[in-house]
Amino acid sequence: MEVPVVCGPLKIDTIPRMFHNSVKERPDKVALLMERGGVRQEYTYGELQERVEYLARSLRKIGFKPGDKIGLIGENCPDWEASYLGIQWAGCTVVPLDRMLKVAEVRHILRNSDSIGIIATEDYTEIVDEALTEINRKFKKFSTDKTPKGWDSCEKLIVQGTKLPELDPPDDMEAIAAILYTSGTTGQAKGVMLTHRNIATNTSASNQTLGVRVEDVWISILPLHHSFEATAGFLLPVFIGCTIVFAPSLKSKDILETMSKNGVTLMLGVPLLYEKIVQGVQRNVRDAPAFKRFIFNAGMNIGKFSKGISKAMFRSVRKTMGMDKVRFLISGASALAPWASSFMERLGLPILQGYGLTESSPVVAVNREANPDNESVGPLLPGFEIRIENPDDNANGEIVIRGPSVMKGYYNNPKATSEVLSEDGWLKTGDLGRIDPEGRLHITGRAKDMIVTAAGKNVYPEEIETIVGQNPYIEEILVYGHHNEATGREEVHAIIVPNYELFDAEKPDITEEELEEFIREQIKTMCAKLADYKRIKHFELREEELPKTTTRKVKRYLFAKKPVKV
Repeated sequence: MEVPVVCGPLKIDTIPRMFHNSVKERPDKVALLMERGGVRQEYTYGELQERVEYLARSLRKIGFKPGDKIGLIGENCPDWEASYLGIQWAGCTVVPLDRMLKVAEVRHILRNSDSIGIIATEDYTEIVDEALTEINRKFKKFSTDKTPKGWDSCEKLIVQGTKLPELDPPDDMEAIAAILYTSGTTGQAKGVMLTHRNIATNTSASNQTLGVRVEDVWISILPLHHSFEATAGFLLPVFIGCTIVFAPSLKSKDILETMSKNGVTLMLGVPLLYEKIVQGVQRNVRDAPAFKRFIFNAGMNIGKFSKGISKAMFRSVRKTMGMDKVRFLISGASALAPWASSFMERLGLPILQGYGLTESSPVVAVNREANPDNESVGPLLPGFEIRIENPDDNANGEIVIRGPSVMKGYYNNPKATSEVLSEDGWLKTGDLGRIDPEGRLHITGRAKDMIVTAAGKNVYPEEIETIVGQNPYIEEILVYGHHNEATGREEVHAIIVPNYELFDAEKPDITEEELEEFIREQIKTMCAKLADYKRIKHFELREEELPKTTTRKVKRYLFAKKPVKV
């Protein structure tokens, strides 16, 4: 199947060599920029390469060999990205760690990956020290900031590297560039081995479909330890020669101010971020004078038929938001609610929804700017093959893919590798989906999350969540199959987090019983859009936000065997 592209492929090489080639084109251009706590940190491409190579020289000098594993933990910042590239320039394998992990989880990754060194930003040295107390091997520890007892200075390594012999970047495309540990939505994390070829080909294919420009300015928000941000939000813009700016915090105000000040044109985000932006705009509209509300709503209605006209009408709104320079936004990690993407598009902020997984480096499919259809995740990237295994009557089945971006396997886990990766390179994703006549991929759920009714009908929780979750009184919803012991059948159950902020504004005196009855009626109304067998049979209310990974995926496995009040 031919896939649409907007530009040619990049010249594929190892990650440090692709970075080096980018530096040669524009040594004086700003590569990384961060302003935090009154301190400005800025590196041109030339300055960044110096730090990367000097760090690599010192790592080799003090005994690290090609193939050695070095952990990396910290917040998004220029030092994190320089360290990532420096580890790889030394020929070593980088092991990025989620900075939100607890001690036991950090210990598992450092032990399982056979890491013998780690680079950390200041706030994470303590948790690393605690994790290492039960690992019986010598560790070399380097801090990018202050150096606690037992730690060496990364900055000192860089200074020492200025006096060491030049070190050519590695050229082995099949060497392991990174071991990324899965976010753990289904249990204990496994180490995904990605080669230089895996990651490089994914950046190239992503660029062929997105058409990134050298003048683009990116903002770094999603955690860099995750493959989506690392590949598409860090390496891709660096290979093209873009500028990356770092938000000083994850507060919406700081993000939007950073975007406005730096003229950000491209951003990676997760659905929750975009939904919060939409809800913020909607709140401002509700509080606006009647005439402004009328004009806004008129523009939204026009946008249903002509996004070009509504985009012109909302120019001042985008400027106020700090997003007037944005070309498009990219959404990944989980399903984007159609109401959110439609709202943003009518504002003149196109969102391109995509799909991927760590095991594929990660991007597999993404919508194209020229013709987005966010009911789907778009066509495949060039280089991927796909097949749908065991399709049902609606052509939904497990998505199985093959291509140069597919992982080498799980580190030190041949059994888990053989369960998902065939000898001829086909990867079982565990996701369910279908291909429409236009070649777009539709994700319908996870194979293990699928609910099978007594009549043998397949029910996909994500479909129900998308429909019912559009109700403004429902903040979050999680749907799964509950085994009814009385009937022996699996039934559709939902956990609902009400939109308490909206209730406080509109129904401040509502009682618990009235709230339950009100939500019941909202569910019935929304489920009327679904076939009878897909409708929610019972639900429970939850006051707290659903537990999520750092990439904002709900940890479904926590509810798989949870007792349910009927």
